[in-house]
Amino acid sequence: MIQVVREVFPQLNDQLNQLPHPRRQDMCRYSGGHIWRAITGTYLFRPGSRNAFDEKRNAGQAPWNLGDLCGQPGDDPRFAGEPTVTCSDNAALHAGRVDPDEARQIPLWMIRQLLKRRLFERSRLFDRWYVVLVDGSVQEKCRAGFEQDGKASSGEARYRYVLQVVLLGPEGTVFPLMHESVDMHNPVADKEDCELNAFLRLSERLKKEFPRLPFCWVGDALYACQPVVERCQEYDWKYVLTLKEGRQPTTWDELIKLLPLSRGNALRTCIGPGGQDGRLDYRWVEDLLLGQGKTNAILAGEITAQAATLYAFITNFSQLTPGRVIEITRIGRERHRIEDTFNAEKNHGIGLEHVFCAETTASKNYYTMMQVAQILWILVCHGFLKRVYQWARRATEQGLARAVWEGLRARRFPPDLPPFGQLRFGCP
Repeated sequence: MIQVVREVFPQLNDQLNQLPHPRRQDMCRYSGGHIWRAITGTYLFRPGSRNAFDEKRNAGQAPWNLGDLCGQPGDDPRFAGEPTVTCSDNAALHAGRVDPDEARQIPLWMIRQLLKRRLFERSRLFDRWYVVLVDGSVQEKCRAGFEQDGKASSGEARYRYVLQVVLLGPEGTVFPLMHESVDMHNPVADKEDCELNAFLRLSERLKKEFPRLPFCWVGDALYACQPVVERCQEYDWKYVLTLKEGRQPTTWDELIKLLPLSRGNALRTCIGPGGQDGRLDYRWVEDLLLGQGKTNAILAGEITAQAATLYAFITNFSQLTPGRVIEITRIGRERHRIEDTFNAEKNHGIGLEHVFCAETTASKNYYTMMQVAQILWILVCHGFLKRVYQWARRATEQGLARAVWEGLRARRFPPDLPPFGQLRFGCP
């Protein structure tokens, strides 16, 4: 882990230390990079909560190793020969005093470094379009009386909601790219309106950060609507969005009526050798009405011995040849990867939906550090551990993360670690 982090992001500590904050560093024991690294470790090592991380943060060799990792080694004069890791209360206090807009530049900076390394080249659709998956999730299920936008809430329970965009990487990995906070009372009642508004805000930020990068958006049926389609056309982006009858009844009805008139737009493929695992039938229709504009629709019916499933997508890709239809459908079905990421963050020790900080600003910055930890973990786990070691492929990611935490506390690593080699994905 230390080798990967040092090799891929050698300036990460500088970026963390440069985040604006009101402290006088000459009067503080811990550097800004140290505090942010401690917050990241709360997610990276998957203890599940701040208290669980605090219990072992100063055990064994952890203060020395984490100190070297964050650029504040154990022989720093401020430690007087006894290095320690800052407590979570101090970390939360610091996070509550830093502008969230500044903090969320860190994962963007990390993605830019990976783009420079051309990590996502083989994951581009049609060798051009970077695939981004978008979805929303409950960030925290807050208790009654928590602070919301600087004010204490009433006695009712509240939620913090977040819209997340991830970038599709090699071997089906997804890297957090950008997120937008959406605070609301009831995500069931308010989800649709707030999530779409958050998408419009987030898309503006993404275009500003990457004005020339070609993106293809993949999302569920919530985004198959005129505002999202118009935004993609305005920014010269592509989209592959799930189509549902109840979400866009006019587009769906026209699709069903025009299918018999588009008999040439059909393709059947086999799943498995000789079709023994089933078949996949494709049908598509171009130039359908969607609001005030036009779109194209693809239907893919998968039939296996276990089930029959229909997939439906709308897209603004033109010239739908059979080969392009297969590839567009494959990308549309990749949407489940962001849902899998949310599931892992909720149930595998990372702590999504857990209230790490009741204060609003600190909570937003903690979520940003969760995304930083996610980027680091993908590189360590999938770019190194599971590729090099067979035993790592049999272990769960939660078990691997906790093993790394045990290792950092058990033994001080040498200062002259050799380079780890190339960053690659996939088992040999």
